[in-house]
Amino acid sequence: MTLNRKSPFIIKNHVVGAWILTLRRTNMSGKPLLFLAAIAVLALAGLANAIAIPNPGFEGENTAWAMSDTGSDAGFSQVLADTLPAGAGAMVQVADPILVWSDEFDADGLPDASKWMYDVGGDGWGNNEEQFYTEARLENARVESGLRVENGVRVKSGVLIIEAHKEQWLANPVFQSYNDYTSARLVSKGSGDWLYGRIEVRAKLPAGRGTWPAIWMLPTGDAYGRWPRSGEIDIMEHVGYDMGQVHGSLHSLAHNWTTGTQPTGSTVLADVDTAFHDYAIEWSPGCMSFLIDGSEYFSATNPGTDWEEWPYDQPFYLILNLAVGGFWGGQQGIDPNIWPQRMEVDYVRVYDLGDSVMVNTDGDELPNATDPDDDNDGLTDAEEHGFGTNLLVTDTDGDGYSDFEEVEAGSNPLSSGSIPGDGKRLLVNADFLLGEDPWIIHTNKLNADGNWSGMAGSWGGAYAVSDYVSSPGGGDIIFSNYIEPEVPNAEHLLYQEWQTATLGLAPGDVIRFRGVASSTASTEGFVTEAFIRVLDRSFQMLPDSVGVAIGPETAAFELETTLEEGTINVVQAGVLIKGSTSQTATITFTGLEVTLNEETTLHVDDDSLSDPGPMTP
Repeated sequence: MTLNRKSPFIIKNHVVGAWILTLRRTNMSGKPLLFLAAIAVLALAGLANAIAIPNPGFEGENTAWAMSDTGSDAGFSQVLADTLPAGAGAMVQVADPILVWSDEFDADGLPDASKWMYDVGGDGWGNNEEQFYTEARLENARVESGLRVENGVRVKSGVLIIEAHKEQWLANPVFQSYNDYTSARLVSKGSGDWLYGRIEVRAKLPAGRGTWPAIWMLPTGDAYGRWPRSGEIDIMEHVGYDMGQVHGSLHSLAHNWTTGTQPTGSTVLADVDTAFHDYAIEWSPGCMSFLIDGSEYFSATNPGTDWEEWPYDQPFYLILNLAVGGFWGGQQGIDPNIWPQRMEVDYVRVYDLGDSVMVNTDGDELPNATDPDDDNDGLTDAEEHGFGTNLLVTDTDGDGYSDFEEVEAGSNPLSSGSIPGDGKRLLVNADFLLGEDPWIIHTNKLNADGNWSGMAGSWGGAYAVSDYVSSPGGGDIIFSNYIEPEVPNAEHLLYQEWQTATLGLAPGDVIRFRGVASSTASTEGFVTEAFIRVLDRSFQMLPDSVGVAIGPETAAFELETTLEEGTINVVQAGVLIKGSTSQTATITFTGLEVTLNEETTLHVDDDSLSDPGPMTP
């Protein structure tokens, strides 16, 4: 018999003739408190009397301990010996962590709509995934009750089944694009958003090349901006070409997968696809611990710097999904003969470990977990999730009109350029007087041959635009190139972007981009351009993409593209500098405009247009 952690504490160490309990708890200032007690070995099996153990430094607090037959052997560097009187009982009896949210999946049919919503779509999800996530479709997400065999015992239990099928699915009827797989992605957003605690999911995983199940969390309100600025918590990830290797990770602006710097841990479970395991995190202001079946295999400590390294001080929601293929899951291809595949979830349980924060964004009588409209803007959380707006902010795009007002007027609540009564103008904050949003900077590293070799910084929009953009006055904006002598070349982009689905784009829509610009370079060989890029779900440019060279002389430019049918995911418009990272180059611009289906004719003389030149890949 060993002692098992049943609370935010750890119990360990079995010595001959006595039980040694090592107790540790970290208060809000992060100072560990350690003390020990020895309990005499039971004279008779099963005979135990409750005893009280003093808890120095936590006067008036109720601490929880229990003893069981299984447990973690996590240790500490220091043990302070003390003993209890002979004959003392073998169980310390106190309160367990408080269960604050759960789903036991005990009702047949679709998942509980009061606890789960769906992420819907097939645009690759930023990872070049192959599946289309459906909504409220039993083939992809359902609860089944009944009996199952676990460790040789028949257990009565219901399970959530997330199942991926190999089938052609019409992803975008407007553009006539298809996906070859379907699956589901459930989110607790709006009804299950937590700041600190223990999040625990008991699950059995799929098997086979091309499967990529995940149990993970994203920030509800993106307090620090788009991914990865506001963070990501991966409780469990598993890719089918590497069976049994289970991963847990954290992603932030400073440390994330695009640069291979994310804090991560992994462990091997030989039976991930045949047995259920408990995947959990214990999350406090100072630490994030990753556990499987109660045993910690990885942890990360708050460095005490800033949000760029530790953005985990805001509410996050839970995501359960099964992806197909993708940059990671599809590294070794997709086995076409294994489908359907499923992830089964026995339960989800969330506990308060003593420092959880009840989230109530709008300050009314209802906390977010039970409030159907967390920001009190007139749109329900479910409606906002469907529109893609921020559940915790009344005006997502910051244009002075609430999300409700924009939806009612038919303008786009995700674009500050689309306001009630004027939905044609797309590009906004062209003079940067309102700060950086919604401008994005993205940098592709290129090898000596000019081929892509990675991303600098991280995903588009991760680092500060102000690092590369300045305004000398007179309305001019200067965009400078990326400097890193260890990288031969780079493609450095400054742009705004629009999702085809959220903007309601359709084949035949005309997008125009115009402005006045010039460029400088300290050496020959730089490419400087204005562009409209039309990208598919793997972020490859489609034939609709167009570009125009920006030369050393100040000149007006104008680009136009008409959207065609196909797997269009996103449209971008902006400027780029491509060339050496050990030399300098700039683009100076003013008067930028991007319009949709503009009714006026082109107003720039043909003679003033720069030579378009070749489009860069």
